[in-house]
Amino acid sequence: MQTAERLFHEKLFVEAVDWYQKAQSNRMIRYKEELISSRLEELAPITAMKRDLENITDQASRANRKQDFDLLMDAYAKLQQVRSHYLAPEEPYSDYYRQMSNNFNISQAFTGYFKNFRTLFLEQMEQNLTSSSYNDESFKKNLLRIPAHLFGTEQEWLNELNATFQKYDDTKLTRMVAQGLIEPMLDNAASMLAEYKSVKFDGPWVISNVDNLMEALLNSDWDKSDYTAFAIHSRQYTSFASSVHSESRLLTYAKGKMDELMRNAKKSVANGNYQEAIDLYTAIGHYQDTKLEISATELAWTIAEPVRLLPALTDGSSYNHVVDGRDKFGSRAYVVATGQNNQLYFGRMNAEESVQVLTNHDLPSQDQIRTLSIDPILSTGHNPVIIIETASEARKARYDAFEVREDKIAQLYSIEADSLTIQPDNTIYAVNPVGDGEGQTAIFVRADDRYQFAGIKQEILDISADKISQYPDTLVRFTGTVIYSVSGETLVTGSNSLVLLRGDFSLPTGANVTVTGRSEQNAALNIDQQFIELIAEVLKEQSDGSTNELLSRLSGIIQIIIPVVEVDTIQQ
Repeated sequence: MQTAERLFHEKLFVEAVDWYQKAQSNRMIRYKEELISSRLEELAPITAMKRDLENITDQASRANRKQDFDLLMDAYAKLQQVRSHYLAPEEPYSDYYRQMSNNFNISQAFTGYFKNFRTLFLEQMEQNLTSSSYNDESFKKNLLRIPAHLFGTEQEWLNELNATFQKYDDTKLTRMVAQGLIEPMLDNAASMLAEYKSVKFDGPWVISNVDNLMEALLNSDWDKSDYTAFAIHSRQYTSFASSVHSESRLLTYAKGKMDELMRNAKKSVANGNYQEAIDLYTAIGHYQDTKLEISATELAWTIAEPVRLLPALTDGSSYNHVVDGRDKFGSRAYVVATGQNNQLYFGRMNAEESVQVLTNHDLPSQDQIRTLSIDPILSTGHNPVIIIETASEARKARYDAFEVREDKIAQLYSIEADSLTIQPDNTIYAVNPVGDGEGQTAIFVRADDRYQFAGIKQEILDISADKISQYPDTLVRFTGTVIYSVSGETLVTGSNSLVLLRGDFSLPTGANVTVTGRSEQNAALNIDQQFIELIAEVLKEQSDGSTNELLSRLSGIIQIIIPVVEVDTIQQ
């Protein structure tokens, strides 16, 4: 108590408070309690100051032991608040605060604690680089929160942080690029810039390093003609730089190169190098939308090569006997071809770019196809007819016809013969076919959806009308002049003979006709002077003398036997 009183009177209030508190807490001594209480009440501001500093130093010590940086910063904030209070102008206890601060060794303690954390944070930074793990980078913000004056001037501390952060950032971003983590690298760079901006810290090296890394990467992609990678990396960089570095020259470089690729793709289309163009458009598509360009190129390719309308064969082989065309049969493009096991395919694309593919399995898989074509005679406006010639063991060839209809391919005929011709009237002449008509020229005609055997093509013998009687039941062709035509019978003259024609036709007297038909019987014709005069009148303009010969022959007889011809065809 005496020491406390002495210190009080010597105005050593800081030390006096300690002694008064000791005396008050000593329960063995019970005297001058009123004086102690009075003194402590008088020295209450000193007591409060001491309590504040004790609490702060205790909290700071605890934060150091537990490596709790937020707790230390809270203690430091409290210290700043207490200090600003007691060191304010006209504050009567400012000297006592300085003394008590020295007694608690506060400045040295906090400096030591912050240095410890500084070392800890730098170690965490190195550990991240060593492990290539960057999930926790809180040390950056924490280093920026450390009071700068503890490590020299504010500029010196800032210089140290700049060098430290730049080394870390550059190393991290460079390693990510080396690992092919381009988009994560750019995301990290954007996060770095946002984090620095949030604490009003400038990190110019981030953009500079990103530009250098991306420029090297883009140049490498371009030199290797890896346009897909170039487009991907250009888009990734554009997404990054458009928000944080819009004036970057690398943006202009990437855009210029992509424009160059677009021009090259258009040239490839113009030159018919469609796959090359699609590859370029596909690569460019990683930078900008090229769906329309790809679709237009696919269309141009399909029109140029309609076989693309057909699906890829399952065994990876190519189609055989391909025939294609454009702007016909109601199609913008069409193709017919054979695939595995002689399966027949027909594909077409209409004006709306809708594609239809039809198939047919009627052709025997073992047949050797010689030719495939689309017949111009049998084909109609929207229905092409496909003619296929294959090898035949029984005849020189086998001929198959297939009609493409709205929803299927239908077989019209399958004929084995030595030859086959399609006539202008759509009938089929087959020479020596297997089956009906064998050994002759058979005629096939269409009946509904198939061609059927219709008979034998007759060979026509060209003769004069005077020799008809020599060729009974033979298809002959001859010429004559009409004497009269009535009731389904027509009488014509040859050079020196008469022929009776029968058929459903009527011809003018004096007409010169060509007749095809057969003579299977004769007929008796009565002769009189009136009949002879009729013949003379009709034939009077003939000057070859044959008329007089015929008239002379008829004179003096009353009846003559003449051949009767059943007419197949007659032409004037």
